Amino acid sequence: MAPRPIALASTVSVDGIRNLSPFSFFNAFGSNPPTVAFAPNRRGRDGTVKHTYLNAVATGEFVIAAVSHAMLHPMNVASAEWPEGVDEFPKSGLTPEPAQLVKPALVAESPFQMECRLQQVVELGSGPGSGLMLIGQVLAFHVREDCFIDGILHPDALDLVGRNGGAFYTRASGAAVFAVPKPASRPIGYDALPASLKASRILTGNDLGQLANSPTLPDLSIPKREPGDPIAPADLDHAIHRALDIGDLAEAWRLVGLRLQA
Repeated sequence: MAPRPIALASTVSVDGIRNLSPFSFFNAFGSNPPTVAFAPNRRGRDGTVKHTYLNAVATGEFVIAAVSHAMLHPMNVASAEWPEGVDEFPKSGLTPEPAQLVKPALVAESPFQMECRLQQVVELGSGPGSGLMLIGQVLAFHVREDCFIDGILHPDALDLVGRNGGAFYTRASGAAVFAVPKPASRPIGYDALPASLKASRILTGNDLGQLANSPTLPDLSIPKREPGDPIAPADLDHAIHRALDIGDLAEAWRLVGLRLQA
């Protein structure tokens, strides 16, 4: 399965007992006001609800802490089915810190956290394994300063992990992270590409997608030929693919011009 972001949810019972548990049915769904949702669903074996759900509904508050790779195994310990009344902070070795606006604790080790007020509960069923979605408004963000690189919250500095199926996880940093230029306000689109390119058996859908994302269609009428340029259409297609693979869009379009003259 594809990786999902992990919400390490911190809650507190009406009696003041802390609870900490991870959930990967989680994401953000708005920015004005900032809104997140996660789903501490009913247990698959008997349909009972989890302590996180009971606490959040009873108090109307929760904290969502992002999970970095350095927290992976402590988070895994917190995911165990601990009995009612057990505080998962000391069990997992993670460190509670006071929040500013809500009673549930922050997680000191987390690089990115949100203090939230419960806005809505959406029940997606009533049987075992059915969904219980908690929608919350973010009241405060906490971001570790060293996670900003050149003013941008950088995935390599956050070093987050995502949950796949079963026991599999994904580390969202390093070689696993790559940048894709956002589309121009109105890119040329796939339908504007020369028909011979779209008929190529060498150029991939991703290759054509990069060309289609160009803001304008370059002038391809008089391409500049460089020493050693390939001549055969198939060789030119391979060269276009290599140029796009290293992100050299200008070179790719120059070769497209040669391809149209071949």
